[in-house]
Amino acid sequence: MQNGPNFGSFAEAVTTLGKLTKMESAIQAAIKNSRVPPRETRKLLKCSKPAEAGNTPVFQFMRELFHRMELGDLEIASLDIFKMSFLVRDCPVCKLYPNVKDKHTCYVTTDALAQFFNKDLSIPSTSEEVLCKNNGDDLCEFTVSMQPLAVYQLALDACDRQIIGHLPTMKEATALAKAMDISEDEATYRLEALKRYHILDAGNRLTEIGETYQKFGQSFKLPDEDFPPPWKDMSEISESISASVSFAEAFTEAADEEPIFDVKREDIVNLAEKAKSSKSFAELLSKNISKEEE
Repeated sequence: MQNGPNFGSFAEAVTTLGKLTKMESAIQAAIKNSRVPPRETRKLLKCSKPAEAGNTPVFQFMRELFHRMELGDLEIASLDIFKMSFLVRDCPVCKLYPNVKDKHTCYVTTDALAQFFNKDLSIPSTSEEVLCKNNGDDLCEFTVSMQPLAVYQLALDACDRQIIGHLPTMKEATALAKAMDISEDEATYRLEALKRYHILDAGNRLTEIGETYQKFGQSFKLPDEDFPPPWKDMSEISESISASVSFAEAFTEAADEEPIFDVKREDIVNLAEKAKSSKSFAELLSKNISKEEE
C-alpha cells in the first residue's frame, strides 16, 4: 500500500489540491456562521431512529450545508445516544483521487463533520471515515463519536430534570403529566427518552446513572442560550462560502500562471512526491517553503 494519494501527474496533483483548498475554505466559512441553538440540537439528540433524526431542522440544515460545501448528499445511517453514522453515496471527494485504490481518502468530509459537531453543536466529538469508495466499499460512511457528559448536558432539559425530581414517588406518565401540567403523550415520550439515556430502567426506576444525575443534575445544566438558528439566514452563509471559495480560486489561478523563474526537473519530481503525502494545498506549500529556507 502506498503512503499517499497516487496522482497520475504533477498537473493532476496541483488541480486536486486546488479543489481541496476551495473545499477547505468553504468549510471554514460555513462552520463559522452556523452555530445551532441548544434547543434545536436537543431535538436531534432525542431522536431514536434515523428517519426521525433526518426530519429534524438541524439535520436538514446540515444536509444543505454539506451540499453547498460540495461534500455530497449527507444521509443518517444509524444513531446511538453517543454516536451517529452518516453516509455519502456519491462522494465528490473520492472523485478527486481517481487513481487511488485501497485507501480512505475523504479526510475533508471527516474534518467537516468533526468541526460541525464541535463548534456548531457545541458537542466535543471525534469523527472517522469507516467506509470509502476508494477503499473498495459501495459508499462512504463516517462515524461521529460524542462526549457522553456533553450529550447529557444538551439532551436533557429542565422538564426532564423535573421528571427525575419526581421519582421515585411518581413513576407513571399519567401522574407525572398531571403534576407537571403537560400532556400524557409528552410525559410518555420523555420517560422513553430517559430510558434510552439509561437514566431510568424498564420499570421507570432510577438507574445508577439516574441517581447520579438526580444528585448532581444542577451541575450538568448548561446556561440557557436562545438565538436564531442559522437556517433563518441561509443566504448570509451562502455568501460567506462563495466569498471564501472565490478567494481560493483566485489563489489557485495565480499559482497556475507562467512561472517567472527557471524550474528544474528534479524540483518538479520532489514537489510531486511531497504532494502525494500532503492532505491540503496549504500543507504542500508549507513543506516547499520549509525546504527553500534550508
